[in-house]
Amino acid sequence: MSFTINNNVSAMNANLNLTRRNDALANSLTNLSSGLSINKAADNASGLAIANNLSSQFFQFGQSMMNMNDTVGMLQTADGAMQGISDNTDQIGVLALKASNATLSDANRASIQKEIDGLMKSSDRIANSTSFNGIALLNGSGSSETSADARVSSLFTSPIDVTTQESAMKSLESVDAGRQNIDSIRSSFGAVQNRLESDIRNTSTMQINAAFSESQIRDVDMAAESANFSKANMLSQIGSFVQSQSNASAANVTRLLQ
Repeated sequence: MSFTINNNVSAMNANLNLTRRNDALANSLTNLSSGLSINKAADNASGLAIANNLSSQFFQFGQSMMNMNDTVGMLQTADGAMQGISDNTDQIGVLALKASNATLSDANRASIQKEIDGLMKSSDRIANSTSFNGIALLNGSGSSETSADARVSSLFTSPIDVTTQESAMKSLESVDAGRQNIDSIRSSFGAVQNRLESDIRNTSTMQINAAFSESQIRDVDMAAESANFSKANMLSQIGSFVQSQSNASAANVTRLLQ
């Protein structure tokens, strides 16, 4: 066995291995403390790009669901107002039928007409005042699927006049047409709401899948990483011992020359 002084190769090899083990130990400790297997681009360059894309999708899906839920809230506001208009229309129909009774006098029908006029004004107030976040929903100014024209002039085919028995009979046809228009508007709102709720469920599933896929790439396996940490820690201690022994061998050669 030869002894050298100028180059302590064994100590250099021991130092190289120790440096690698310490780097592995530091990397493992970082992963355990952060809970992530990718803490910098160098850890997994392609994985980082994929994980970031999945993360972006996750947040986009979340915002998309918020938007759709807001739209559902808008539709529910509009439909709730339409219920009030529908109730008024039902009452108008009852009053018109009452006015068609041959036993009533003109004075009776005039009183009924006043009540009907009040209900019509109530329906128009509902149509003109119903809004969501400042957006009118039922006055005919909107053009989206979340708006409609529910004003009296649009619902009924002709004015509701019950001042005579004949006009009261004709008004019943207009009331029936108004009911059909109200049902059509509410059916449209309901169809849109059902579609949105289905989209929300589907988007929620996609968001969960995106989060799971990102977790598979980005999150650290704590059990496996703990085992790696224990292994790296042990090898680091062994490397320190080997390096100290290599340095001691060189020192022994020097003492032989004294």
